[in-house]
Amino acid sequence: MKSKLTQYGRQGKKLPFPAFDMHCHVGQWALFDAFSIADQLAEMDTIGVKVAAISSLAAIAGEVRRGNNLVAEMCRRHPQRFIGYVHINPNYPDLLLPELERCFAKRGFKGIKVYQQGVPYDDPKFDAVWEFARARHAPVLAHTWAGNLTGFDRVAQRFPEVPFFAAHAGSDFNYQPYIDAAKQARNFYLDLTYSREHTNMIEHFVKEVGADQIVWGSDQPLFSMAQQAAKVLFARISDADKVKLLSTNAAPLFGLKL
Repeated sequence: MKSKLTQYGRQGKKLPFPAFDMHCHVGQWALFDAFSIADQLAEMDTIGVKVAAISSLAAIAGEVRRGNNLVAEMCRRHPQRFIGYVHINPNYPDLLLPELERCFAKRGFKGIKVYQQGVPYDDPKFDAVWEFARARHAPVLAHTWAGNLTGFDRVAQRFPEVPFFAAHAGSDFNYQPYIDAAKQARNFYLDLTYSREHTNMIEHFVKEVGADQIVWGSDQPLFSMAQQAAKVLFARISDADKVKLLSTNAAPLFGLKL
């Protein structure tokens, strides 16, 4: 299969269309040294990523409010380049709605980021979050790993109006749980963010699920945005499908026109 976009990857050229990275981070996490925002923007410019959806690394470790404030500040400083996910922690159920409402009142927040953090996604503690997402038409990005969906697939079936992104789809060679979940709910999307690239994983997902339910994110700065884009550019799928994955599938779900 001849691909003009593969040549862009080989030559390190900027993409000929505006890409959208639906899974990025800002800030510092544990001992990981954070990239500067200038470096992140420079990498976006080199590749051709027009907009990135960001969430806080610090919030993963429990600093939810501080982390969300950093995301808000980055969206304020760079409103044309960043949109934000509100990170919430289900272990503090009384704070879920107040934090969501506080952040969505600010400019730039368009999605919700969740981790299990000891609470399955289909636990009643999360119900208020899903109802909020439905009311605001807000996409939800959830950490998953190695096919362990911890109820995320069941939630997607209960709330068909909400786009649900399963992060790290296919990780640790576990493809089938993600494929099954996507077939059962058209609002369940496979997020390709993953530091490795198993041979033919993307091709397999496209064949089994269809390109329309696959979205691209880099996990920048934890992973290389260039490497994450390259695995799509070099996949043996059509250029039309590559554009869907890298740009047009996810962006409209956030109300973006690239």
